[in-house]
Amino acid sequence: MGKQTTEMTLIVMAKPAVPGKVKTRLIGEVNADQAAQVHQAMLRCTLERLERHIASVAQVRKVLCYDLRIGGDPGDFQFDGWNILEQGQGNLGQRMSRIWRDVGSGRVAFFGADTPDVPAHALAAIAEARQMQIGPVDDGGYWTLTAPSQLDAVLDGIDWGTASVYHQTRAAAEREGIDVVDLPTWHDVDEPDDLVALRKRIADTTEPELMRLRDELDRIFKEKPMQPESTPNPSTESSIRPAIDETDYSDCRILIIDDNHQNVELLQAYLEELPCEIMTAYDGIEGMKIVDGEPKPDVVLLDVMMPRMSGFEVCRKIKEDPSTRSIPVIMVTALNELGDIERGVESGTDDFLTKPVNKLELVTRVKTLLRLRCLNKELERTKAYIREFGSDDSGAGMDAVE
Repeated sequence: MGKQTTEMTLIVMAKPAVPGKVKTRLIGEVNADQAAQVHQAMLRCTLERLERHIASVAQVRKVLCYDLRIGGDPGDFQFDGWNILEQGQGNLGQRMSRIWRDVGSGRVAFFGADTPDVPAHALAAIAEARQMQIGPVDDGGYWTLTAPSQLDAVLDGIDWGTASVYHQTRAAAEREGIDVVDLPTWHDVDEPDDLVALRKRIADTTEPELMRLRDELDRIFKEKPMQPESTPNPSTESSIRPAIDETDYSDCRILIIDDNHQNVELLQAYLEELPCEIMTAYDGIEGMKIVDGEPKPDVVLLDVMMPRMSGFEVCRKIKEDPSTRSIPVIMVTALNELGDIERGVESGTDDFLTKPVNKLELVTRVKTLLRLRCLNKELERTKAYIREFGSDDSGAGMDAVE
């Protein structure tokens, strides 16, 4: 088929294949390096299939947007013909809106890399359509969202990371008077069982891109390492292994409040291994403005002795306000008198760190509170979803376009 006059930008939202940062729920079935290889193989297959089923019949611009908050160098993960952009900060909707503006006007189709074998006829439908389309996934998100023009209102206010992403996005479009066409529901690949199902679906494929994916997955699993035959001696330091942390911190925000700029810079340096947005304030009043604004922090690291408003007062204000009381607070202080600890407890702090701060202790405690914060937010979103949609349990979990 010859080229059509359709103008479209294909945008693939993806993470760079950094071992230990992608497909972490596969680790155990394969190791971290091989999980990253699985991710890279699915991304390559997705890009190749988009080129064959859409770019071959429509005039398109191809953009690969990496989430570099997890690390990695985009130069290491380039693909011929694809322009590389960085996703930047913010939640998924904010990143998509910003990228949409960056690529300019015209029709846009967003994709993730977790559904490499979506039906070819669904991709062909994207190349020909002019209206908004959503391709749901069976965990409540979607594998594609396409629209003829910028739709900030549709992406704003979505509870990203929940089972209601598809429903909320569709409802937002309807409120804006936008007709939505549903594409086939498909399957994300996140868990080992998902990967098994994918390999079964493509076992007898005759599509070249999926055949290459099948062969690559076969190679990875033929080489998959097993646990050492001998049981490690738990008394030796080399046998100690950190637990696999499957929490996605990429949408989390940490607020540091300290009047000492060197302390702020040190904490920022210690926390840079986490793919979180770091916000800073240099006194209590400035910090409260951030806490009361949007988006709110997910953890507050709070100095105690500050001018204008002490850390005790800041913590008390956070915990007295129903809209902020669930935000975990860690007081970072050189004070170690029993009375100071009692004042911190009375003001509602969730934890203490003593200066000088130990990096491992800081990162461990912050991650623990971030996990609890994420679980609490997910619980609240699930309750809201149940209130809105009743017993409709058509999806669980979400990976909306990565």
